[in-house]
Amino acid sequence: MQSHERCEAPLASWSVQNEVHALLFCQDHRVCELRKHFPFLFLPFFEDFPAAQPFLLQQVNNQLVHDFLSQQNTRLILFLSELMDLCVAGRDQSANDQPSNLAEDHPIM
Repeated sequence: MQSHERCEAPLASWSVQNEVHALLFCQDHRVCELRKHFPFLFLPFFEDFPAAQPFLLQQVNNQLVHDFLSQQNTRLILFLSELMDLCVAGRDQSANDQPSNLAEDHPIM
């Protein structure tokens, strides 16, 4: 999965790459498939969320995002967990695997 900090979806030029992007705007095929698996979570809040296009094209206000995340549906937690799994699996781990060499560059005094 592509990094949400550098998402190359067409909306990336004007949308902020954050949690809202991952929830609603990201066009990565795995995120879209996940949204298609949970359409009942989106339809009460986002009527422009058809299965054929499981991402939004228009901006949303904070209240709508809050209402979505506050819904009383136990499946929301499952959706968010699976979304986080995709985000973590897509993170570039190569930077974390490299030695920092901080001790060599900056000896402890």
